[in-house]
Amino acid sequence: MDTSNLLQQCENLTHSQRVKQMVEIGRKSRQEPTAKSLIATLSRGSSYEQFLTLKTCHGSRDVAVAKQLLSADSKFLRKQAINLIASLGTDDELLEALKVVPASLQTQTVVRIRNFSPQYRRSVVIERFLNYLNQEGGNQTLFRYLVPFGSKATLEKHLPDLLDDFSLLDWRHLSKCHPEVTQRTLYGLIEKVEVGDVLLQRTLTHVFTQWISHDRTIKFALDLVQKFLPKFPLSLFLVRPRFLKRYPRQAIDIILNAQDDISETIFTYHTTLLYRKLSLSQFLALMQRYPSLLRGPLFPDLSTEQKLPAYKLIKLAWRDENGVLQWDITEYLPEKERIAEARRHLKLKWLDTNPGRRIRYISLLPWDEAMELQKEYLRSSDADIRTESLQRQVKAAKYDESKIGDALQLVISHKNEPATVQKEIFRSLKEIPAARFRESHLELLTQIVRNALDGAGASVALSLLMGFLANMLSVHPRWAARQMVLVTKETAAIPGVILLSGIVPVKEVMSIVQEEMSPALDTLLRKQDAAALTMLARSFEEYMECWPELLETCNKTLEIPEMEKMHEMMMEVVSKHKQPSNFWPHIIPLLTKENIPVAGSRHLVSRIHRQYQNFLNPYINPSPTPPSYTRKRDALNELRGGFWRWTPNQQETLVTLILKDIASEDVTSDKKASYISQLGLLPAVSSNHLISLAGSDEKRQIVQETAPKALGKLDSSEGVPTLIEALGDDRGRIAIYALRSALRDLSKSKAFEILKAVPSTKVTIAKETLRIIGDLETEEAFRFLLEAEKSKLHTSVRKALLRALWPYLDRDETWEIFEKAARDSEPDVAKGVISISVDGMPFSTRQRYLGLLLLLLYHPSPDVRLETLKRLNSMPLSDPESILCERLFEMVRSEYQVEVSVATRAIFATYAQKQVSLIVKLYEELILDRHLLVRVHDIPYIGQISPRDDMKHLRPVTHAILGVLKKDRLSVKRRVKLMFAGLPWDEIKAYLIDIVPELTADALMLVVEEIESDSWSAGWKRGGDDFEGVERVMGGMEDERGRRIALSLLVGGVGENGEWTKEKKDRLDGYRNDDSVLVAEAAWEVELKGVGDEEAEGDREEERSDEL
Repeated sequence: MDTSNLLQQCENLTHSQRVKQMVEIGRKSRQEPTAKSLIATLSRGSSYEQFLTLKTCHGSRDVAVAKQLLSADSKFLRKQAINLIASLGTDDELLEALKVVPASLQTQTVVRIRNFSPQYRRSVVIERFLNYLNQEGGNQTLFRYLVPFGSKATLEKHLPDLLDDFSLLDWRHLSKCHPEVTQRTLYGLIEKVEVGDVLLQRTLTHVFTQWISHDRTIKFALDLVQKFLPKFPLSLFLVRPRFLKRYPRQAIDIILNAQDDISETIFTYHTTLLYRKLSLSQFLALMQRYPSLLRGPLFPDLSTEQKLPAYKLIKLAWRDENGVLQWDITEYLPEKERIAEARRHLKLKWLDTNPGRRIRYISLLPWDEAMELQKEYLRSSDADIRTESLQRQVKAAKYDESKIGDALQLVISHKNEPATVQKEIFRSLKEIPAARFRESHLELLTQIVRNALDGAGASVALSLLMGFLANMLSVHPRWAARQMVLVTKETAAIPGVILLSGIVPVKEVMSIVQEEMSPALDTLLRKQDAAALTMLARSFEEYMECWPELLETCNKTLEIPEMEKMHEMMMEVVSKHKQPSNFWPHIIPLLTKENIPVAGSRHLVSRIHRQYQNFLNPYINPSPTPPSYTRKRDALNELRGGFWRWTPNQQETLVTLILKDIASEDVTSDKKASYISQLGLLPAVSSNHLISLAGSDEKRQIVQETAPKALGKLDSSEGVPTLIEALGDDRGRIAIYALRSALRDLSKSKAFEILKAVPSTKVTIAKETLRIIGDLETEEAFRFLLEAEKSKLHTSVRKALLRALWPYLDRDETWEIFEKAARDSEPDVAKGVISISVDGMPFSTRQRYLGLLLLLLYHPSPDVRLETLKRLNSMPLSDPESILCERLFEMVRSEYQVEVSVATRAIFATYAQKQVSLIVKLYEELILDRHLLVRVHDIPYIGQISPRDDMKHLRPVTHAILGVLKKDRLSVKRRVKLMFAGLPWDEIKAYLIDIVPELTADALMLVVEEIESDSWSAGWKRGGDDFEGVERVMGGMEDERGRRIALSLLVGGVGENGEWTKEKKDRLDGYRNDDSVLVAEAAWEVELKGVGDEEAEGDREEERSDEL
């Protein structure tokens, strides 16, 4: 067989068949010279022929062709070639291949073989390649990047020298490949750093996130949390949603055992599922520590064993001003508590004027008692009241299985109710767990179904009925299946999505469904009811493999022309399931005829593109008859990638179609842009078409903008000359960005030769050229940038040059240029060196960066100074040598308030832990200048502190400031604000007692408001705080202000449950009898909860008895 015959045969085959044929040719080449000659000829042919040649390697087990194609112009072929060598080649062959491919492929291949299963992992090759990079190869950047993928011995040898330069990405690789080494290294760093080190904090969170992503490393993550807790806030790590989601019990144990008090916001997105996963002891401990986490709407989602303790813990707080407990809570209570709450509610006068609510609580009583009270409502002439009564009482049968029969009789007795009422009845039946219905109930249920059908109810009611029957499938499958067939035959109603979970195994259920419901499929097919069949298929989609007749029936609908309106919907269904081997070859020709709408289905086109390329002809040679042509064309245009599966002839035919549509005036601009992008993805097609579209003669704007972008994404470098040419005219602003992509896989030396010849007459082009050159990270690139800096540059270009120098922070020349820019009078130039990335920056380099920031803080432009301060706030830097200290303290006296605010925040972010004495000195000066005190303290400092433990590093400085402010008689209210804004209760107590004699009226009211607020665990007040000791001290003060605060402590100390015990009420009575109007009047305004509640008192007595 010669090459032409082989390629002609391939035209009629699918991609899979072509690959099998090439593998077979490869096998024959071991013994047959003709096959070997054929492979050699193909390897010298087009890129498509070379692609086919690579497939022969799987049969021949010879990687000679793959080694030859490592230097191919095609990026795809190079990648395929080295992947083949990694799979089939020897260690020596793979090592030599790694040496010659571009850096991007070197990285991808090392990572790939590192992730091979242990028996196939090429560890020796990785070690030898790392040695080559470190010695002969001379690529230290790549060596540092790949070291984490090497052996433990190699890593431990080189890690000390590389650690200071590690970026977050390096840490990610290290933590994934060598968690033990990572753990040991991080422990050492934690021991050395000061509390709250921001850079190490970023590293810890990054590694922690990596470790909690895999079960095999979760123990490392948990141990890491225990290690960092003394120096870093717990909340920093618990905000990772994946941690609470995947390991809830471990996360909660850490929270409960930690001294840190965390913000409740970390639970915002996890509470519904989180609580059910906790043990009862964990749940109760969490609720006692953070009582406000337990909110009424979450109660139904708690586990059965959690509900009673939760109810007892916080039941009074859930009651509204009328004493009403939310219905959603009451109906889910255990039996004893549910009945007690129902009877309590029925005594409330508020319900007398609200029959709808009263009906709900009646239904919570024992069945017979409830039915007696429901009689008047069940006979009501008001349909709404009657509906509510029926719905609630039928649903209440779930509490007493012995009364389900009575509930069904109640439904039958109301069979003549209108459809709106019937709908709610069926909704209530669905609320009763299916497992509680017995065989004895089926006769009554059959009558209910018959009544519903005879009553010709509304479609919504029948849909709910089908939902009920679907629930019953897992318990009484044969009865439920027969009833579903009956309803479907008479009304065409179909259930929604079915999820089987019950006492009968799924396979047994589906066997019965198959037996009972399959005859109904023929009826639906005969009626050509494609909509019903589609809905039925979606209902049983998860179990389709257990019901082959349903899939077969759906397949048959695609062959019936009269049902073509539903073909696309049915195609979506059948595409999800495994089909017989002859199905698609049979059905595709039927569906791709002209004017068949389903031919434009993306599911069909995607399958043809991926598996059945021999059926592409109707799409690439369509008859231009709408709407089929338009839909086929649109579906074909959605394809992105994977065109190596197409033959060159198929790709050329598509090009003809694309060029025709681009030239058409009837095609919209956005579609033309999409066609041009697709043109760049066809690997076997000459790039001349795209080059022509990107040419300077092209006048259409959409083509001018899109064609250069497509050239940059070509599989080869053929588009580079055109892109370089485009840089000299109006296309340059697009071409320069496309050029970055095109150069990515070229060698650095070749890319540099191209870039240094790029004209720099246009600002956009000059900027991007410098950025690309900087990213090359070579010596010649660095020297080019140094020379460029000496020339006169546009401001935007100079900023781009500064950014291009980031990879060269280890060079003195770089810092000289940065310092020159920082002193530049042009603000935009100076701002170009503010945001240098500190990721992977060594300590010595960070010190130089701090010196650079100091220069910027002295810049004459307020805009530059402000941006520098913002940089210090967004990413605080450790300044052990206080390089910035003096200047920052000067800036709090700036004439610009915004500068004062940001400088204040920067001071506290940088020096609050080590330079408290300097901050005290600052405040001693501030209290002598009241205007400046307001500008520095009242908003900037108060705005960034918090009593939560994640800000506890600011508490020492808060205490120091309180000590200074005590000297200022006009700062009483300021002191009150500061103590509550920055300290927890244990540290507030002493200040509170001490400040009483100095309290002004405003300050007193501020104290009262803070203490009596309801925001537990959200600020200084936390669950479990004991106010009683301080209350007794202040309650005995002669100063009425102290007694007023004592009253607030009593009110605020009631707790999240809001329950007033007799002992607390007696203390309240004492305040009500106080001689001071200030105290007594406020005491009489206190609203009590729980007092006079006989049942609650009884519960408390019972609990005390249980304890004894």
